[in-house]
Amino acid sequence: MPTQIGRGPEFQPVARAPRAGCERGRVTGRFRAHVELFGRRHAIVIPAAIGIGGQTKRQYGRIVAADCRAGMRTLDPSGVVHFDREGLRLGDLFAVWGQPLGRARMLSFRGPVSVFVGGRRVTADPGDVPLRDGAQIVVESGGYVPPHPSFRFPPRTAP
Repeated sequence: MPTQIGRGPEFQPVARAPRAGCERGRVTGRFRAHVELFGRRHAIVIPAAIGIGGQTKRQYGRIVAADCRAGMRTLDPSGVVHFDREGLRLGDLFAVWGQPLGRARMLSFRGPVSVFVGGRRVTADPGDVPLRDGAQIVVESGGYVPPHPSFRFPPRTAP
């Protein structure tokens, strides 16, 4: 069942260029995970260009090239996170984004934070949830929204 995007700036946070670890390379990642955020039972838009720095080239609104990119990044507002190595965690994405994530805070939302992976609740600290290729991760604060157990990723682009 679709969930409406909330009204106000807290539901459409902006992307920030990485403060450190920005290097040249392909913007598409070796691995991808899908992350969905909900605050007060409304969808939060994960913006394009998290972890992207400098000039960008876009096709149909999607980032296809950039001067530099962090180890994890978003290319469009679909919630797909691209990353290049294993061992990264959800907290790493929020760190690159410059946003808080913990048991009692997600972005500007305060209160208990719940995380679901593949539709199943995870009791670990939200920042410690591993990012794995093909994972569907849902993060909620301020009310329950039934989590999606899976996500159909768009085809990978050729190198």
